[in-house]
Amino acid sequence: MSNKKILDIIETIIIIILIIFGLFIFYQIILKIFGGSWSNENLIIALLMLNMGVTITLAVNQVKLHSDHNHLTGQFKSLANDFKSHLQYK
Repeated sequence: MSNKKILDIIETIIIIILIIFGLFIFYQIILKIFGGSWSNENLIIALLMLNMGVTITLAVNQVKLHSDHNHLTGQFKSLANDFKSHLQYK
């Protein structure tokens, strides 16, 4: 199994964990509204942790998209140079 597939699997697992954690926090907020199970401080800390997790996940996706864009830009420049050299010989 290649490293890219392993990293994609790990990223998918992290996203699933963040979704489950977010749903659990939403459940705790609903409980807090109707009488409370967690204190306000614990809810705020949990929301901050969820925010950090989502931010890191978005940053990883942004870096992957940026690196893919740079790779495609390099390929396009190479293709353009090949096309220019092909036109010069005619």
